[in-house]
Parts: sequence; C-alpha cells; structure tokens
Amino acid sequence: MKKILASIMMGSLIFCLSACNMPWQKKDTQKEVKREVIQADKVQGTMKDMTLKVGVSNDMAPFSYYDKEQKKIVGFDIDLLDKISDYLGFEYKLYPLSMKQIEQKIKNKEINLAIAGISITDERQRDYSFTDIYYETYLQIVVNKNADITDRKDVKNMTIGVVEGTSSEEYAKEYLAEDGNKIKVYKTAEEVFENLEADKIEATIYDAPGIQSYMNTHKDTTNLEVLDEQLNSEESNYGIMFAKGYKYLDQFNVALQVLNNDGSYQKIKEQWIKTKE
Repeated sequence: MKKILASIMMGSLIFCLSACNMPWQKKDTQKEVKREVIQADKVQGTMKDMTLKVGVSNDMAPFSYYDKEQKKIVGFDIDLLDKISDYLGFEYKLYPLSMKQIEQKIKNKEINLAIAGISITDERQRDYSFTDIYYETYLQIVVNKNADITDRKDVKNMTIGVVEGTSSEEYAKEYLAEDGNKIKVYKTAEEVFENLEADKIEATIYDAPGIQSYMNTHKDTTNLEVLDEQLNSEESNYGIMFAKGYKYLDQFNVALQVLNNDGSYQKIKEQWIKTKE
C-alpha cells in the first residue's frame, strides 16, 4: 500500500482548506471552516510508518460490506481508504463494527478513524471530527408492495424498520414517529430488508446508495419498491470520522482532493455506485 501516484505533479499542487468545496460537492453543502493553505507535496508520505485502526461496516453495501465469495470486507470506502493510505503512507487494519461500536471506540481511542458510509449529522459533529464530504447522498423510504403507500404522507400508523445507530434511525424517531408510526430497530440492514420482504414491517428508511445496491442485487425477486422523495439530504452526506480534533485531519482532506484531481475517486465511484437497472 505504498505506491506513488505517478500521474500527479506534486510540487504544483497547493490546496486551500479554507471553505473550499470538494469538486464532487454542490457549493451550498460545504460548511465554511477556516484552515491554512496546505501544499500537497508536504503532505504526501507524512503518515509513513503508522498503522491505523479503522472501523468499518460489514453491512453497508456498496460502501463497506463483507463479501462472502472473497471472504473479506470490500466496497467503495475500502478502495478509497486504500488510495488514501497509498498517498499518506500509513498501513491500516480493519475492524468490522456497528455504528454504536464505532462511536464508542473512537471516543475511547480504541480505533483511530472510521469509514463506513457515515453521515455527517449535526449531533455527531458535536462529538467527532469529520473530513470534508466525500459522497453526497440522502435518505429514501422503501415499502413492501403490499402496503398502500405512494408517498411520504401515506406513512402513518405503520411499523418502520431502521438500522441501529444510523442517521436513518435518528430521522425516523424525530420525524416519522410523530405520525403514529412504530419505529423498530434492527442490528443490520440485512435484517431490515428481510423483515420488509416478509411483510413483517411495512416500511424502512435508509441511505439511497444502499437501497439501490439491494434493489439491483435482488431485482428479480424483491417485493419492495422505493418512494421517490429525497429526505434529510443535508445530514446524510458521508465523511471519514475521527476523534474530536484529530491531528491528521487536514492530511486526509488533502488526500481526498488529490484523489479527485488525478481521477482515482471517479474510478472508484464508477466501480461501486450503480445506477438503476
């Protein structure tokens, strides 16, 4: 994991980390943060000889999940992490964890960071530091076709399944429970979708890429349909999460910029993010 990105002329790359937007972000989504200007060639390799403990998910396709055939954790986030490690020079070990475990272990400094399709919510930002947004997304509602639901307004007096510790759970409890809905919490997305397919719950709310990954994988057998409405877009976008005030946060942000500029980010996105089939 120590390859040099030969296509980059490092001496000419200088990144402003002062309210700069990542190129894959809309201008109104990046919060302004005053930071110093950093020259990329002074960042490359600055984490050499470090081995970082990284929290990931084994249930967050297509970003971070366990592939039964390969018998390992794979996904968009893993490939992105690998490229970041190449650039900054560190090695890493993966630790599959639930979102609640990730939050606790970062607080306890048992792991250094987490990359697992983690939404940058206002609540999390009070306790943790995040990189700039590396993927913009939103939540959607998925229903069983047997339920008489066509839009968000129909979701009343129903049982809604959510994954524990996610922004989906947070959103459902804040905005959907008030309509007489019962929020049922599960450990994994797999459990949620299985129960929704079996008509044991009537709806779920989940990240759009994860929904699309499930629908593409089960397109010939699924009994589910996705409502078009996009929810909670401002607090669903993904960032890499660290303990508050993490020393190398700016280095990670520079690495993300470099990977976008040299085309690596786009290649990863094209490999893992599939459109509707």
